[in-house]
Amino acid sequence: MAKRILIVVGIPHFDYSNEKSAVCSFLQTIKTAVEAEGHLAYFPTENNEHFVTGGDQNISFKERLINSIKKVLKGFPWLYHSFSMKAHLKEHDKLIQQVKAGEKYDQIIEFYTVGSELGKQLAELWTCKLSVVYDAPVDEQFLEMHGTKTYYWTEIQKREKETLEKANKIMAYSPECKSYIIKRYEIQSDVGILPCVVSKPWVNNAPAADIFNLTFIGSFLSWHKVDLLVEVFEELRSVIPNLRLQLIGYGEEWESIKHLINKKGLEENVDMPGFVSESELLKYKKNSHIAVMPGSNWYGSPLKLFEYAQSGIPFIAPETPTIQSIFKSGEHCRYIDASNEVKSLCEEVFFLYQNPSLREEMAKRAKQLIEERYSEKRYTTKLSEILL
Repeated sequence: MAKRILIVVGIPHFDYSNEKSAVCSFLQTIKTAVEAEGHLAYFPTENNEHFVTGGDQNISFKERLINSIKKVLKGFPWLYHSFSMKAHLKEHDKLIQQVKAGEKYDQIIEFYTVGSELGKQLAELWTCKLSVVYDAPVDEQFLEMHGTKTYYWTEIQKREKETLEKANKIMAYSPECKSYIIKRYEIQSDVGILPCVVSKPWVNNAPAADIFNLTFIGSFLSWHKVDLLVEVFEELRSVIPNLRLQLIGYGEEWESIKHLINKKGLEENVDMPGFVSESELLKYKKNSHIAVMPGSNWYGSPLKLFEYAQSGIPFIAPETPTIQSIFKSGEHCRYIDASNEVKSLCEEVFFLYQNPSLREEMAKRAKQLIEERYSEKRYTTKLSEILL
């Protein structure tokens, strides 16, 4: 019998139609998997509004005052993020009431984020099953992103604990993530292991010979260490003719990376277009000689590595437990030695530059791995098995 399933993320005012959002893309992947099993899948409709001002002239005096206070508070990170978290939790509680006032569903699938108890409360209200996609230990990720705890630290930890212990099914990205959950909480549910994969248009990698493109595609976040890649690029310019750096995407570190590149006088040799359309992204992928994920955290699912592999781009990755559980060193990719990242990444890029046939063979094996284990049909089937 077909079930009515609500797919949610506990972010107030989240736009479920934003094609540039990785979270949104993955929620759409879940929806496709659920519907392929004959069920009816929905996103919340009360939560899709966006409010965009026309510029400073439309901002009220109160809003100007609040923005001024925020600028001052940013000099005191613990205080600033405590106020921000208070506002977030208040908006989150409003979101819960909005969704509760709507229709009842037979099952909830929640992509879990910091401070959320949306899925837990809905499952309790409707006495239905709750499935959770465990994206990250939210306290660890918050600390890594902002460099501080907040007044609400124990509250966000408590909410994660209660959600995972309430869940009927959990999807973790790797064996390490599963082990972490089981050790930390009293888990009563099945915990399935599946990395986060979003199906993207494939392109045949065919870079031109006159420029050697080193590429990063992804979010400019501190743990992705884009600054490390910039440093390596600067060092390698003297030994790799016509070397060019492509930094595609956006995020909190974008402005600081842009400033670093300008400071080093590298701007004429670096592309930083920010977010690009899918058709533009395909062009960058096609022209990439080597792709790099300079850094990651231990729990992160290597979303962009799957994109590199799909398009037949040889890649270099950080040696994290989650990535190692998927890709084999020397067979599917090259790894960065964490004990000396700059030296190691320089050596790996130069090694692959000097060995084009090895690059090609490695890229073929990685692409074959994706086709065999993570094709769209296989992946959605496995996703349904874990979450439904």
